[in-house]
Amino acid sequence: MPLLVAFGAGNVGRGFIGELFSAAGWDVAFLDVDPRLVERLGEDRSYIHETVSNSGVLRQVVTRVTAAYSTDQSAVDALVAEADLVTTSVGVRVLGAIAPALAHALQARWAAGRGALDVLLCENLHDASSAFRRMLRDALPASARARLETDVGLAETSIGRMIPTTPPAPGQPPTLVRAEPYRILPYDATGLTAPEPRVQGLFPVRDIPFSFYTDRKLLIHNMGHCACAYLGELLGATFIWEAIAEPRVHSIVRAAMMESALALSVVYGAGIGALGLHVDDLLARFANRALGDTVERVGRDPERKLGAKDRFIGAYALARRAGTPVEYLSLALAVGARRLAGEDGWDEARALAHVDAHLFPGGSPARDLFGLQFDSLAHGLDWEGQQALIDASPLRGTVA
Repeated sequence: MPLLVAFGAGNVGRGFIGELFSAAGWDVAFLDVDPRLVERLGEDRSYIHETVSNSGVLRQVVTRVTAAYSTDQSAVDALVAEADLVTTSVGVRVLGAIAPALAHALQARWAAGRGALDVLLCENLHDASSAFRRMLRDALPASARARLETDVGLAETSIGRMIPTTPPAPGQPPTLVRAEPYRILPYDATGLTAPEPRVQGLFPVRDIPFSFYTDRKLLIHNMGHCACAYLGELLGATFIWEAIAEPRVHSIVRAAMMESALALSVVYGAGIGALGLHVDDLLARFANRALGDTVERVGRDPERKLGAKDRFIGAYALARRAGTPVEYLSLALAVGARRLAGEDGWDEARALAHVDAHLFPGGSPARDLFGLQFDSLAHGLDWEGQQALIDASPLRGTVA
């Protein structure tokens, strides 16, 4: 049977990658540092995967599984030497830590006479393939770097499946994982050196820049999800499904997501009809009660999420570049900035200055609308008042 070596046995590793490949008949070897996961996976050679939706729970046992410590270089070398494919789902901050281990294992693989190897990068990182190739190159001796270019394929992916961290109930194993039914994994097939793996749920992309998929995930999915969380917090919601069930939240979030979708359609030449269907599918998925996703988890770390190239500022900047409307993206941005202003070390003035530095270095009607929206949110979510601001704005029917 083909062997997948998966760096990362966390939510994405178990909840998405392991489940996909095991179902397709692959053996799956996880590499991780968490002793609870490594020891239990190694002992059970399986784990419980629950697919949860408003229709119920589908429980299955994912088999053909083993695990080892990613810090055990001899184990990593042995597994990578036999691997048919490698994946990473460790998080952006940990990629640099696993690069030396994989670089060492690649040299062991080449010394054993094994051929080329592809790596699927299941990380929320733009241009992950270039970044990780640099990490591997830095970890290899000069004599091995040429082979990195010819014998290692690095392919980005776009992780759309929602898999929140859910502590297992008493008596449940620490390896249990819950995920939504959505199980499609787009990946950049142009980055592969070998034939495309035959795994149901993997979606090879060749006919459009893969940045379309990473932008779609960040600027529609992540932006809308986080805006929903922050609006839900304003209304006292605990769960995402509670927030999106509120008509005022649904209206604002959908409008902002559609503005982002229109910008993506213009920039990439993608059909707005398909993007609109994607927006409505996401909104229905946000309403998944059984997933139990909280507004606190989704909204966590607003400083990162208000970053210059992240979901809020990134979506607004793309729409401005595309010449498409921004009124509801402006409101989503104002909600995010208001949330940022409440963080330790931040206040209203600093949050506004942060947004201004990236989007509004000079005065403009767009900045005026954003400022009014931000000020109104100091008193909570006044949907009618926010709609009146948009209707009265000189931006209405125009672009930023």
